[in-house]
This record gives sequence, C-alpha cells and structure tokens, in this order.
Amino acid sequence: MKAVLEFTLPDEEPEFMEAVNGGMFKHVLWKIDQDLRGKLKYETLTDCEHKCYERVRKDLHNYLRANNLDIE
Repeated sequence: MKAVLEFTLPDEEPEFMEAVNGGMFKHVLWKIDQDLRGKLKYETLTDCEHKCYERVRKDLHNYLRANNLDIE
C-alpha cells in the first residue's frame, strides 16, 4: 500500500514543511519527555519542582493521547 500527500507549492508551503518535519517534531517531543523523566528520576528536586515536572509530563502525555499520537 502507498500513500501520497500532495501540496500546491508555494501556497501550501507551511503545511508541506509540517508534513516533511513530522518526524523531527516527534523526536523533539520525545526528548522533552525523556528530559522530564530524567529530572523526576535522578535529580534532587524540591516538592514544588517535582510536582511541576510531573504535571508537565502528565499534561504532555494527555495531549498526545487526546490526539491519538505516540512518541515511542
């Protein structure tokens, strides 16, 4: 099976660039998630910092799940 995305350039340049760079967006989100995980697991944090990092990571996962996206 093949899928073809078609864009009218230059009119749809922003949409084209989003499609082309989708893998990089995914990688950046994965890196942010891993950085947050590392902070929570390995760094000495105040209670406030721990709660904030945990909340941001949870929100990230919720946004991804709500949009049927997976960064693994």
